[in-house]
Amino acid sequence: MLLDAARRISGTGDVPLQRRLFAQVEAAARRAGHGAVLDAWGEDLELMRPQQDRS
Repeated sequence: MLLDAARRISGTGDVPLQRRLFAQVEAAARRAGHGAVLDAWGEDLELMRPQQDRS
């Protein structure tokens, strides 16, 4: 799944897919104790996360 996602992202720049993939990476990083590192990214972290439907 990871390789397929990376291939699609590199070929198309699919932003929603990038955000979905980041959500999985963020969860794994937090479970591994890296939450403080992620939190240090500040507002930039919000740009990486999946967006709520605002319609």
